[in-house]
Amino acid sequence: MEDESHPCIRLEKKDLCMFLALLMEDSPECHAPSDQFNKTGIVICESDKVHKMVALSFSIPGLHAVQQIIRCLPSLLRDCTVYFSRKPCTTCTTFLIQGSVSSVYYWPMAPEKKGDSVEEDTQQADHMFLRSHISSSVLLPMTSFETVKMIAKKIQCKEEPNINFKSFDHKTEEFKKNFPLFNIHSSEDTCVRLVENALRCYYFLRNCSQLEKKEPDENVHRHALQLCYFLAARSDDPNRGVGCSLYSQDGYFFGAGYNGYPIGILYANLPRTGRKNRKAGTAKREVVLHAEANVLLYRSKLKVEESDVLYCTKPPCRDCQNLLKDVKIKTIHCVQESSKQIGDHLDDLKKNFDYHEVGLHIED
Repeated sequence: MEDESHPCIRLEKKDLCMFLALLMEDSPECHAPSDQFNKTGIVICESDKVHKMVALSFSIPGLHAVQQIIRCLPSLLRDCTVYFSRKPCTTCTTFLIQGSVSSVYYWPMAPEKKGDSVEEDTQQADHMFLRSHISSSVLLPMTSFETVKMIAKKIQCKEEPNINFKSFDHKTEEFKKNFPLFNIHSSEDTCVRLVENALRCYYFLRNCSQLEKKEPDENVHRHALQLCYFLAARSDDPNRGVGCSLYSQDGYFFGAGYNGYPIGILYANLPRTGRKNRKAGTAKREVVLHAEANVLLYRSKLKVEESDVLYCTKPPCRDCQNLLKDVKIKTIHCVQESSKQIGDHLDDLKKNFDYHEVGLHIED
């Protein structure tokens, strides 16, 4: 039975964005721009109450993550908030200032710059930020591990992932080694605890989808669907979180969305009942926006190309299929659902789209 009094359990916006930056660095397509730099993930958001995600990407050979975004979306950085998986180097700082972003947050591990000049480079980047209009600081997600485990149930995780948290010890040591480079005013011991908690939350959400592991060339699709599960963790739908993303063949995500209530409406001020125990006037169906609708509303590219790909943790319903056809989406990758859950619109998906499903891995 659904609990009408249960509070909304979901990730905070900033926590989600930082986790997504880490996930972008973990992409199989992410590579270091050169031997002098570490590979880096990036998330760019509009600095407003919606916090719309403009783009998600990563560094590639020859280009830093922020250079990759500017190459693809040159005019969309102004007044945005940028999340990095590492402290940006002086090169990236120059582009951020020139692009007129409003603020920068980064994860406190080894900076983007490598080698003997890392301390000099970070000091120079700090100096440039101080002389500019941009604020720059570490961001450690504060969501509790217990909250993340509750979120995992809502985003339809089949079982709790088997994660060896001892394997994170080297990341903790890396944080301690680089602690003086981050200008953190809290004590090191306090920050270590926050880092350990954030890592537990991140790896739990990254692995809880239990997606099947098949051919190596499917790793890109699995990574994109993992991104959708993180987005689903932000949903304020009380029964099920669904995440959706749009990927450009230029190498970045230009749309990110999840299902939920309209902007500005306080949680629980609208119907919240799902299919079970539904009474007249209490069903959420008509007032909740689906993830696919939100990803189209908040995409940063006005025109969707035929080569662009939509990823979603749940097969689109017929209404969402009509929206996707209208903007010329051709290819869809989803997480497989049972025939009972998907109903009779699977035939429509196969007929109208280049439709692919990824199964859930079930232990013997």
